[in-house]
Amino acid sequence: MKGMDMPSSHSIAASSRCEASYGSLRGRQSGATLIEVLVTVAVTSIGLLGMAGLMIVSTKIDRDAYLATQADFIAQTLIESMRINTSAVADGRYDGTYAGSGAPDPGCMMRGCSPGERADYDRARFDTALHTMLPNATAALKCSGGDPRASGSASIYDGTCRLEIRWSERAPNAVAVSGAQSLAWVFQP
Repeated sequence: MKGMDMPSSHSIAASSRCEASYGSLRGRQSGATLIEVLVTVAVTSIGLLGMAGLMIVSTKIDRDAYLATQADFIAQTLIESMRINTSAVADGRYDGTYAGSGAPDPGCMMRGCSPGERADYDRARFDTALHTMLPNATAALKCSGGDPRASGSASIYDGTCRLEIRWSERAPNAVAVSGAQSLAWVFQP
């Protein structure tokens, strides 16, 4: 057959060596691929565990910020009520501790009330808000140094007050109590 070259024995032997060499590399290559896959799975697993831990910490920080915001809102509501009712502040009607027990409403909003009754209503509302919005909450309020003076129809209280709200939060396992939190305000009503 003219035009067709027959492979020589030398080229057949070289081809066999290449196939044998390629076959042994292929065997080693698939082993290396398996090791690479195992390493990749291990690295990815460690990364995912780190992300899960980060999400737990992020959730706790978010919860702490939410509770601090609630405490601030509750405190500002009481402080604004005290600014309206300075004669009761001067009489010491707001001073004391609050246990967050959800004190009953004295019914002041239904029938109108005196400054003292309004202070009792504000205290009950504050106490109920503590009980409802913050876990294990307590508060202490003390006003001092005031000299109530009448100025027209409104009295002016020139002392300062200190309000501190404390709460503690349950840890994720619901058995231990995680760290206690507190916020304090010094203000002039």
